[in-house]
Formats: sequence, C-alpha cells, structure tokens
Amino acid sequence: MNRFIFAILLLIFPSIQGCLQVEEESNQETILLATTTSLRDSGLLGELLPEFTEQTNIHVDVIAVGSGAAMTLAKNNDVDVLIVHDPEREKQFIENGLAENRTTFAWNRFVLLGPHSMNRDLIETLNTIIEENYCFISRGDESGTHQKEQALWRMLSNNSNHTFVEDSLGYHPVWDGYQSIGQGMGAAITISNELECWTISDRGTALYRQSNTNLIIHDFSESILINPYSILLMDNEHNTATISLKEFLLSSSTEINNYRVNNETLFFSGNPDI
Repeated sequence: MNRFIFAILLLIFPSIQGCLQVEEESNQETILLATTTSLRDSGLLGELLPEFTEQTNIHVDVIAVGSGAAMTLAKNNDVDVLIVHDPEREKQFIENGLAENRTTFAWNRFVLLGPHSMNRDLIETLNTIIEENYCFISRGDESGTHQKEQALWRMLSNNSNHTFVEDSLGYHPVWDGYQSIGQGMGAAITISNELECWTISDRGTALYRQSNTNLIIHDFSESILINPYSILLMDNEHNTATISLKEFLLSSSTEINNYRVNNETLFFSGNPDI
C-alpha cells in the first residue's frame, strides 16, 4: 500500500512542481528599461541585471537605443525607467516634468578610436583628422555619444579655421571623410574598424570591443570627455520597482568598479568629481 501511494505521489509531483513554477513566474514583476547602447555593448548591464532579478524578483526588459531615442520612449510612456548619459538633456527632461529625478551611479570617459596611433593632444588630433581627410564615423543618432561628438566639434570650431555646419546630421565640420550612420555604438566601432576610420566611443565599449578590432584607443584628460551615466525615474505604476533598481545600482559600486576586460576597468561607480 505504501509503495502504491509513493507511486501516485511520483506521478503527481511534477504537475505540482510545474504549477508552483508558473505561479512563481506570474508573481515576477517586469519593468521596461530604455538605456544607452553603450551600457549594453560594454556588457555592464548583462553583469548587473541578473543579480538584481535574483534579489528582488523583478525582471528588467532592456531596450538599448541612443539617449535621445530612450527619452522619446519615456516621453511616450513606452518604458518605465531610463538609464542615459546626456546630462544637459536629462536636466531639461526633468524641468519639462517628464521625470522625477536623476541619479548618477557610474561614469567613464569618452575616447577617440583610430586605425593608427596619433601622439597629439585632443585639439591637434581632431584637426589632423580633418586636415588629412581621414574618414570619421559619426553615430548620427541623437545619442549621448552623438551629443558629445557635437560638443567636441563646437569646441574645435573655436580653435581652427575649418568650416562647420549644422544640418540634419547635427553640428559638424565639412570634409569628405565625415560619414553619419544613424546606428549604435557597436555598429559605429565595427564600421570604423572595417573602413579604417576614426570614431568617438565611451571607454567601456571601446575596451569591451578592443579584442575584435584593430582600432587604437586614444585617451585624453580634458573634462569635456567625462561621461556620467544616470538613472531617471518617472511617476508610473512601477515606481516601487524602479526605485529598487536605482537603489540596487547605487549599492553595486564594488561590482561596477571590479567589472574589467583584459584587466582594464571599464566604469567607475558614483558621480565624477568635476
């Protein structure tokens, strides 16, 4: 008799287990995160988010686009939370009542990537790229990186005699080598590598992709190249979950600082001292 009961339990237990699993999954909250492609392409989000889900039972669906597109998604209520790296537009976004606050949790620097080494300062390097008619790949996607590229051109316009325009591609110098692709960071690096062009990248993605390209990273010390990443919270039904994500990111300083590729640090936690 006991063996019969045991056999029945063996038959029904998988069904009970399946029901419990379905119930557990149905209790899991899902939030939509719109974020810059650099956090995805650098691998940092893939490192952090599984631990967040394990701790909170909150799943994060990631939509990786440029910062401008991410803020448009949030404006249209198509996502629940933002992680972007475009401080001036972020502040304007909050002033317009589209987000409640912004919290910077990580930063790195922008770098120039090129097919050969150029031992010059930032202004000299940008001038040489134009003067030598080297090709340059612009993301052209209204991302934070594209905004930073335009800031560099505006800075250069005060230190050179080149011709600059503001058109559908943004603000940029006029020369034959300038190519705008309207794509993310990974695509810009891939195309620059294939065509032996220059481009601007956040240092994290550049290091993450370095083993797959022949491009050389050019670091500069100017403060204009500091690149902060912030989480922006909106007032919506997932506010409790998005606050949990913010708190998790702020508590992940060790994981962020220890995230390395080839023993190189890709990001620093906290707010840059600028």
